[in-house]
Amino acid sequence: MTLRGQLALVIGLMTFLPNLAVAVGFWFSSRGQFGALGLILLWVLLLAGLSAVAGYALAHALLRPLDELTRTLGYLVGSERALSELSLPRPKEAPPSEIKALRASFDALLDHVRELSETRQAVFSTLAHDLKTPLLASLRASEYLEEADQIGADRRKELLKELGTEISRSYGLVENLLTTSKLDAQRPQPETLNLRAVLEDLKLRFEREAKRRGVALEASGAGQARADRQFLERALANLTENALRHARSRIVLRAGEGLVEVEDDGPGLPDALENLWQPFRSTRLRGVRAGSAGLGLYIVRRVAEIHGGRLESRQGELGGACLRLKLN
Repeated sequence: MTLRGQLALVIGLMTFLPNLAVAVGFWFSSRGQFGALGLILLWVLLLAGLSAVAGYALAHALLRPLDELTRTLGYLVGSERALSELSLPRPKEAPPSEIKALRASFDALLDHVRELSETRQAVFSTLAHDLKTPLLASLRASEYLEEADQIGADRRKELLKELGTEISRSYGLVENLLTTSKLDAQRPQPETLNLRAVLEDLKLRFEREAKRRGVALEASGAGQARADRQFLERALANLTENALRHARSRIVLRAGEGLVEVEDDGPGLPDALENLWQPFRSTRLRGVRAGSAGLGLYIVRRVAEIHGGRLESRQGELGGACLRLKLN
């Protein structure tokens, strides 16, 4: 049975049953006379019809704001306008407070979906743009290596190293894109992690790049946390890559109970952390390479959030940026 039918039945019964009780009481007071019984039965039938009509009419009136909201949502579903242009039309008449609250919830949901859509579009559009640079550089280097026979061993090694760097950049961008997709679609699989061991693995992974840049990479501290290893490693890799780009001579990976820190002795953050972790909006900031900080810090923030923690900037000991990832 529909909600309208249930509401009509309840209203009808509330109207009919008290009057039925009165009619039965009247029949007993008349001592069961046959003529009175006929009148009572006629009255009961008339009362049942009137109760049904009243129930239907009142149910229709009570559900009219809900019907209008249903038609409004149907309009949104069938609309061909872009998501950024969609909004709930104004109601024809002032709705009751409950429907007003429901409309406000739908408006908030629509804003949330719009924000997610805009963020996703920014991620894919900017990644596609940023992938062009390393891919084109790789193609040009490979074409040059293919055609140049007399460049010498040293120059060839230099070009191969540049080719590897550009391919690594492309791989990092694609890896961040995959992580972004997983963060939206995959539930974290937490396990108890030795954070110092995770940082030691991270140190080994980036030690060669740190030496190439003339930066000392250190791991210190101790602690444990319940976290998804895959997500945590990707977040820490992003923080370390950012630190390597800006550090002058030293980076410290520090573990604590339920937290990790990545600190460098570079110039510090170019803007407030809240601006830097917006996907790709940081590309407009001076000193931030396109596609480098925006998505990376966005992933770190999301990893912190899905673990019930947060990403924060604090005053470190080296004078540069010090970002703390709290997991719980």
